[in-house]
Amino acid sequence: MISINCYLVSFLYLLHLLANVSSQSYKTKEPIKITDSNWTNVLEGEWMVEFMAPWCPACKSFKDVWTEFAGWGYDLDITVGVIDVTENPGLSGRFLVTSLPTLYHIKDGNFRIYQGGRKTTDLISLIDEKKWNAIEPVAWYRNPNSIQMGVLGNFFTAAMFIRGIYNTMTDVYGIPEWLCYVIFAILTIIIGLILGLLLVLCCDNFFPAKYIPLPPERLAHKPKDDPTDDDDIIDDTVEQKQTKKTSLDSKGPSELSGSASQVASDSEVRKRTQKAKE
Repeated sequence: MISINCYLVSFLYLLHLLANVSSQSYKTKEPIKITDSNWTNVLEGEWMVEFMAPWCPACKSFKDVWTEFAGWGYDLDITVGVIDVTENPGLSGRFLVTSLPTLYHIKDGNFRIYQGGRKTTDLISLIDEKKWNAIEPVAWYRNPNSIQMGVLGNFFTAAMFIRGIYNTMTDVYGIPEWLCYVIFAILTIIIGLILGLLLVLCCDNFFPAKYIPLPPERLAHKPKDDPTDDDDIIDDTVEQKQTKKTSLDSKGPSELSGSASQVASDSEVRKRTQKAKE
């Protein structure tokens, strides 16, 4: 009977250990690889995340320290992760990584850049003694979970995609570099024109030009239809006729005969000229 109880207690203890291991399965001795698809997991709980690249000499020398620190994750109740920027360029843009390796302390969505010592003891004391409280979180406009940083991450992803196309064109197809630049420039101009045209169409569709009526005083003022102007024109014509009439009346008989003789002489000269030509 005693042996059965011992076996039962041992079995229950084993189940308890398995439950603890399963509940803490994410806290392993190896850093967890974080990618574009699962990076939102760092928004919950406490994390230490390293940004690295395989070609980085400093990252290679720091790898053993980071792996050793990850082994303390269960005791410190923290999750240790690693991000390869060559495979996840969008995360490097989202977190605005400018140097490697870069260490982030993340707790409940608050991001802090750790720039202290890089020994295992320094990292352990950072978490155990809560020294991270002395580090100011990143500003709201640099928060990796914000919209603007997500857009920046997409730009980084697009840049790496274009770089991959460039490498394929030069290495696989043997296209000269200058020709690749020309192709990219032409594509950039075409895409810019298309986007500009779409923007103009959207603006015209959603924000059409509004008709602005003329003010009442301008509508009331119509110079062409103003009757006073017509009266002035008529009066001027009448005045011109009256002026001509008075000028003729003012001339005497001698002046009128002189002008008539002058007209007659002019007509005779014209007739002689025509006969000479014939």
